[in-house]
Amino acid sequence: MDADTWSVRLSSASKRYQSSLESRSNMLMGFEEIDEEDDIREEFPCPFCSEYFDIVGLCCHIDDEHPVEAKNG
Repeated sequence: MDADTWSVRLSSASKRYQSSLESRSNMLMGFEEIDEEDDIREEFPCPFCSEYFDIVGLCCHIDDEHPVEAKNG
């Protein structure tokens, strides 16, 4: 293949890629970011004491309150 054929193929692939990115970004338009206060967070029970926490709180709780159990489990 000569250089002209490669440049045409590259240009065509680049246009398809750009079109794909544009269509994906258009799908996301209109979605709003949820404020943290309005965010409904799923809670998970601690496997050691059955208290409920959001995922970050659960990780911190296990590190703080159950480090020995977590290492054994």
